[in-house]
Amino acid sequence: MGNELQLSNRQKTFFGVLVCLIIPLSGMSTDIYLPSLPAIAQHFQTGKSLSQVTVTSFVLALALSQLIAGPVSDAMGRKILILTALFVQFLAIVAIIYSTTIQWMIGLRFLQGLGAAFMMVPVRAINMDVLSGHALKKQLNYNTISFAIGPIIAPFIGGYLQHHFGWQSNFYFLLIYIIIVSGLVLLFYRETLSFRHSFSIRHLWKNYDIILRNFYFLLLGIFLGTLWGYVAIFNITAPFLVQTVLQRSAITYGHIALLMGVALFLGNIINRLSFYMDKKIKIQGALWSISLLTLIMLILSGRGHLSLTLLTIPTFFIIFFSGIIIPILMGEAMIFFPELAASANACFFTLIWLTFSLFTYLATWIKIHSLFPLAMAYLCINLFCLIAYYGFIRRLD
Repeated sequence: MGNELQLSNRQKTFFGVLVCLIIPLSGMSTDIYLPSLPAIAQHFQTGKSLSQVTVTSFVLALALSQLIAGPVSDAMGRKILILTALFVQFLAIVAIIYSTTIQWMIGLRFLQGLGAAFMMVPVRAINMDVLSGHALKKQLNYNTISFAIGPIIAPFIGGYLQHHFGWQSNFYFLLIYIIIVSGLVLLFYRETLSFRHSFSIRHLWKNYDIILRNFYFLLLGIFLGTLWGYVAIFNITAPFLVQTVLQRSAITYGHIALLMGVALFLGNIINRLSFYMDKKIKIQGALWSISLLTLIMLILSGRGHLSLTLLTIPTFFIIFFSGIIIPILMGEAMIFFPELAASANACFFTLIWLTFSLFTYLATWIKIHSLFPLAMAYLCINLFCLIAYYGFIRRLD
């Protein structure tokens, strides 16, 4: 690769660090203000559902934009698109802070999601521009860790910001973060795309048509998006359960959300440590463990039990076991269409994010007065996953 010959090891290291600094921003953009959802509903004098839709609109934009962000990046270059996307997010966040209605905030969150998508895709592509072989694999591992850090620490930070300064402070935090990374990109990043490609809608549609005809690929994307549904439903409902129903502080919710991020991270780690174990045993063991946990939560909540312990412990282990399954099947999907790797990657993550956004929307309809509706939602997700796995995925694998 031409760029590899022109870049020193020091430059490659800097670009790797820069990528790891920018990657958490997309996850932080939602997770940091989750503790503020009840406060946002109160501020705009609206029901909880509309405040929750601010999450859905961001994720929906993030999902849909990935389908074209890659080709646009290959045509425009990385630097100009990253800076433009960061500027769009900056403007959207400033407008969010001064929003006068929840409807305006929902629309602006969609705009922020567009900016996040057009930032993330070229940022991830920098790795492929400047690295290859073992160095690329090593950097991708760092990227995975940095992406996981955002959802882990963001609600923890957001809980304290909400408690001490109010919901707008979370968005001020994002503004400061955007200013810092924008400065680094503007001053120190040099364009890494060697050859620019023309943007062709016809060529893009042809690639996506080939990919979307593969039923197994589609099913894996929807299945993994459904597994992420546990996180989606928890993120949308738990702030109200903890702060409104159980009358605890935003800081308490932030600590609980931190635990859920740790659960997902630990699931990934356990999967890596058990790399040589039969993947079917790991998947089936995790699925049935989730089934047991959802049944326990359903039975206890159905008897009127309501506590932080009953919310936290089953959800922690449900997300932990989901974290074991997700990287296994994600690896399965990534081996499809090696000649269309970029398009397949965009399609796959669009499927996951679309499914995730659907669950964030469905969660707005859950009545938050006890743990029973949440347990029922977990059970429905689990039943779908069992049917999809034993009915199709295991047989098609």
